[in-house]
Amino acid sequence: MNPHIPVEAQHVLVVGLGTSGQATVRYLLAHADDIGMQSLTLIDSAQTQTLKEYVDALRQSACLQGIQITACLGKTVVPNLSEEQLYDICVITPGLAPHTSLSKSAYQKSKEVLSEIELAYRLSSKDLIWIAVTGTNGKTTTVEMIQSVLNAPRERRITSDSTLGQAYSVGNIGLPVFDVLDDARPGDFLVAEISSFQAARLSKFCPEVAVLLNLSSDHLDWHGDIANYGRDKCKIFANSAAGNLVLMPEPSYLHSHARPCIEAAAQAAAEQGARVVAVTLNSTTLPLPVNELGAKGTHNLINACFATEIARHFGISDADIASALRGFHAGPHRMQEVGDYNDILYIDDSKSTNPDAAIQALTAYPGREIILLLGGQNKGADLLDLARVALGRAKMICCFGQARHELQAAFDACGDRQAGGQVQPMLRYFDSMLDAVSCAHSHAVAGDVVLFSPANASYDEFDNYSARGTAFAQFVSSQAAPDQCLTTPGSRKHCNDR
Repeated sequence: MNPHIPVEAQHVLVVGLGTSGQATVRYLLAHADDIGMQSLTLIDSAQTQTLKEYVDALRQSACLQGIQITACLGKTVVPNLSEEQLYDICVITPGLAPHTSLSKSAYQKSKEVLSEIELAYRLSSKDLIWIAVTGTNGKTTTVEMIQSVLNAPRERRITSDSTLGQAYSVGNIGLPVFDVLDDARPGDFLVAEISSFQAARLSKFCPEVAVLLNLSSDHLDWHGDIANYGRDKCKIFANSAAGNLVLMPEPSYLHSHARPCIEAAAQAAAEQGARVVAVTLNSTTLPLPVNELGAKGTHNLINACFATEIARHFGISDADIASALRGFHAGPHRMQEVGDYNDILYIDDSKSTNPDAAIQALTAYPGREIILLLGGQNKGADLLDLARVALGRAKMICCFGQARHELQAAFDACGDRQAGGQVQPMLRYFDSMLDAVSCAHSHAVAGDVVLFSPANASYDEFDNYSARGTAFAQFVSSQAAPDQCLTTPGSRKHCNDR
């Protein structure tokens, strides 16, 4: 091994045994000798039969290696290693907020608490190329776009460097990073989507390229306030220095309350020698006409600009970049056209889990009337800006789920917004998502766009945004067969006109 930063840890704690946690455990056991690991303690607040079986199997394999395994399921406090001894490192699940008892005890009983991205960076070979992407919106699409461009044919590379290899998407997307490290070869790229939760627990991480796409209000229930949220995001380039590239958005894409600390962090990176570039959308940024991009929408134009800057940094020609961007299409639940029946277009943008994402979605399909679906579970975000934009763009707005009351309050707070003869959109409120979708469908006419861009988390009704988007798409699909009726167990009709 030729790691970025050598790691020595006799006693390791892993908090959270989800997908990334289990991948971390597999890697640590496979490389126990490299870091001198003697004991591994696992803890998860859940206590399912699946986890019990996982731990039993793990103990058997670890026993053969002479590694002591301690597992605590259904616990909310980290066990003591010994009366005076601390764990050398703790790898903590990204979503566990700092204020929880489990998180607090992990910090109290560990010398160092890391995200899996931080540990993976330290253990990864210096021959691997890290590209880190964060921001409130567009992370997944931009990572996929970067990966697509880097993996495209490179016959017309500007430089003669032939050592660049395959690009893997890791982190908050695709494979857990620890499932990739052993397969990656010198010159390969690790394009990491980094959530604010993961970024908050970075310390020595130093990718060759760091990207901040944008920053708006989100996850304030986790970070406390927008300034802390911005500071945590900036940790992806806190160690950037000579030879590193930091890509920043235009100031208008940064929340005003977080902008000062973000600009200060970017200035600090520049003073450390990093090349800091503000990515702008203009005629010279993209290597192809805008109408030839495979991914539609203003937000995807900006994502493509970031991907283009990165590809140029690694010597890929504009001709190859253009070819890759023409063939790229955003993944499921990201402004995905899931049906076009009777000239009514249905858009699944379930990945929209904050107000700014929905505001961006409303810029699409100019010239067509929009019926907008908003709702779910708010994460502490201010909904007022979204309410203003939605009232000025949509002809009808259907709100649902736990957030419907907060949305109604935001619309009420806008006051008299229809000056100048503008027609006030119809506002309706529902308990469940599918009731709202059904109402939107019944009011849509030829030429309309039914835009499902919830602007809130999905956890009040669904396990994740993907399940929510799938339910929406299934409803749309059912409309192709009028004799079919899609219902949701326990759904209650609750429709109030305004």
